[in-house]
Amino acid sequence: MDTQKIDYDIWANTLILNSIKSVAEEELQFELTRLFAHLFKAQIIWFNRVYGIKESVQIWGTYTIEECISLLNDSTDMLSKITEKAGEIIEYHDLKGNAYSTAAEDIFEHVIIHGQHHRAQILYLLSKNGYKAPATDYIYFLRSLQTKDNF
Repeated sequence: MDTQKIDYDIWANTLILNSIKSVAEEELQFELTRLFAHLFKAQIIWFNRVYGIKESVQIWGTYTIEECISLLNDSTDMLSKITEKAGEIIEYHDLKGNAYSTAAEDIFEHVIIHGQHHRAQILYLLSKNGYKAPATDYIYFLRSLQTKDNF
């Protein structure tokens, strides 16, 4: 699995976090941090599934900026450890208790794509409320590598 996708995910999430920090309206920041933390909580759930960890994770909730920073800091390690299971089929249960089998590579791709989905929601809310939304498309990440302007 491609470690560049992990780098992209962290890069995009860092840009998003920096934008969320600039939001002054408490209600808007609440919704943004809720969406942002959700994408990491989903990563934790998938990490736990991949490693057979039976732990209850609150997928939606109320989170502070500091908690979001902590979740972001843990993200690289979790994603990297999912990639270590490449070639394995993961047996797990969804939140409703249904049993499934999925290749670790597909789980990794899902986690990356799921994060992009929620980043897009955050970007929409930022721009709708008059804030500058950063460009987090993959091509911008690649261009940042060429210019060494990573953040």
